[in-house]
Amino acid sequence: MRSTPSIEVLVVEDDEPISTMIVRLLQRAGLATDVAGTVVEAKRLLARGDYTVLVLDLRLGDGTGLEVIDFIKAERLQPIHIVVITAAEHGLIQQVDRRLVHAVLLKPLDIEDFVATVRALAINGSTRLGAQP
Repeated sequence: MRSTPSIEVLVVEDDEPISTMIVRLLQRAGLATDVAGTVVEAKRLLARGDYTVLVLDLRLGDGTGLEVIDFIKAERLQPIHIVVITAAEHGLIQQVDRRLVHAVLLKPLDIEDFVATVRALAINGSTRLGAQP
C-alpha cells in the first residue's frame, strides 16, 4: 500500500505565539509544516525546494517577506503557492507581487478562512477565497 506524500507548508512568522498557533491549526487540518522565524532561515529552507505552500508574514525581525518573494524569483525555485499574512501598513502590502501571491490575509486572521485557503492550495492548488486588498 502506497502512502500519500506529505503536504509541506513553510510558515514564515517571527512572532512565536502566532507561528505556534498557525502550525497547530495547519497540523490539525492534516498538513505537515516547517517554521522559519527570519528571512535568512526562510531562504535556507526554501532552497530545499520541497514546499507546496508558503505562509509568509511581511514584517520579520531581519527584513521583510518581500525579500523572501524576491529570493524565490531570483533563484527560480519550484512554483510555490504563497499566502501572505500581515498586519503591515497598506504601502508594504501594495508592494506584494500579486502574480506570485495567491492570497493576502490581514491579521487578525479569520482562522477558518485561513486554514481553508492554505488547505485548498496545498491539496489542489486552488484557493477557496480571493485575495484581500
